[in-house]
Amino acid sequence: MGNIFKYLAFIFLLNNLFFGIKGFSQFSESIFLVLMAFSLFITFFSTKIIRNIIFDKSFRIFLLINFLNLVYYIFLELGDFESLKYLAARFVQFSIFSISIFLLREDFANQFVKFLKFITLGSLFTSLVFKFPNFESRYHGIFWNPNEFAIIMVIGFAVILFCSKRTTINYLILTLFLFAVIISGSRSAVIGLFLALISYLLFNKSQKKLNIFLIIGSLLLFSFLSSEYNAISRVLESDLLNNRKYEYIYAVETFLQKPLFGHGLKNYAYIDFSLIKFDDEQINFGAHNGYLSIIVQYGAIFSIIFFSILFFYLIKIYKQKTDVYGKNILQTKFLFFLITYALVNGLFENTIIGINFFQTNLFWLTFAYFLNVLYQKYESSSISD
Repeated sequence: MGNIFKYLAFIFLLNNLFFGIKGFSQFSESIFLVLMAFSLFITFFSTKIIRNIIFDKSFRIFLLINFLNLVYYIFLELGDFESLKYLAARFVQFSIFSISIFLLREDFANQFVKFLKFITLGSLFTSLVFKFPNFESRYHGIFWNPNEFAIIMVIGFAVILFCSKRTTINYLILTLFLFAVIISGSRSAVIGLFLALISYLLFNKSQKKLNIFLIIGSLLLFSFLSSEYNAISRVLESDLLNNRKYEYIYAVETFLQKPLFGHGLKNYAYIDFSLIKFDDEQINFGAHNGYLSIIVQYGAIFSIIFFSILFFYLIKIYKQKTDVYGKNILQTKFLFFLITYALVNGLFENTIIGINFFQTNLFWLTFAYFLNVLYQKYESSSISD
């Protein structure tokens, strides 16, 4: 039972993955409900663990956000069952992450990286085996959405780039991840790729430039050999922000309907369909922006509080030197990449705010891990003031 407690976060993440795979959605929903019930059981009966977590300053950000949601619900949405479900799901999500980090402690980062290697490689090879690309349209493997598939491929690319030795097999795996991103046609994933490459190059400097040139060369080669829907072609043919302009415009207009207190906890990543004009039917509706999603959900007052909490702790994390987080510097750089990628991709996707979006949960889990390291290491210093 103790091992189940330790790896609850990884089970939760694996289930996130299942939500995006064809044929697994209903199965994933059932697992999610079981996880919620199991976590609530732990909350009520594992008092020692919960007490330690509540009084651990590492997880104060989760406590603050849960309290913010509770206040919002009590004063603005009391009795709304759908918003209550969001409130409960967010509470369980953060509880699961806190429990796993607290119980795994010093070994969390190693286990986390191994887990991400396993599921990203599994997603890549399972997709290639069971749904080989036809090179005539955007490739999404075994997943419903090519953008979600591409995000997982970028994370797989980064974990091999940062955390694996330079062997022939790993170069081949890097190439496959790169190829999968290109044929997915995801423009925001290309940004993720270059973010990973820039981060890697800045840290490793000149001695790794050959690796970068080989990767960029492969990226350009794949873009020439694949279909017109490849990611590089789509980036060159259109402006990503311009392409999303209708989603952004409608999100802002939705916000302006209820600017002070928003549309409610249940309405994250929400756009009012009554605002949509006939000529814009081809647009994929949804905010496609994590920051706008939060503003629409909470409104101006609660959004300001949310972002104040978020960026207060982000500053604490980013202002520290890399070696503060452990001896494995490359592993730490990869984890920093996970947070940075989620923040940047929040301009194009609904990261940060969701419950079962894979990248969202990687962000919060990594975020809490870094805070846990800082507070454990500098418990009596100014970082806890």
